[in-house]
Amino acid sequence: MSRTDRYEYQDWEGFGKRTKNNRIAIGLTKEKFADLIHRSENYVSELEKGNNSCSVHTLHQISKVLKVPSDSLLYEENDVYMKDSYSNKEILKNIIDRCNEEELEVIKDLIIAAYPNLDKMTASRKINKDETNKK
Repeated sequence: MSRTDRYEYQDWEGFGKRTKNNRIAIGLTKEKFADLIHRSENYVSELEKGNNSCSVHTLHQISKVLKVPSDSLLYEENDVYMKDSYSNKEILKNIIDRCNEEELEVIKDLIIAAYPNLDKMTASRKINKDETNKK
């Protein structure tokens, strides 16, 4: 092992799994996540499989979008988010847990604004789903 290899990060497979699990935990699709970190969907797929490494800049972007410290993506041993899917409540809780007080206030304001119309919004979604299924 050369001197530089000793200091080179090696756990890209673990990094990819932790990245994917954190992405899924907050309900981000691979496509949306790729867009937010300014990379292709294919790049994200390969990264999550552990087939790609990433630059410090990309690590920062990933950390920022997922709202987790880069150290937890690189080194966390007890992975908190290790499920293949989450309920809507779990996704919302995961998002809320990652927000600061200002962000929580914005989320609260959005929910309060939408709350009186949830029945109409739900009905509209159902109609759109039914129309999509007919096609």
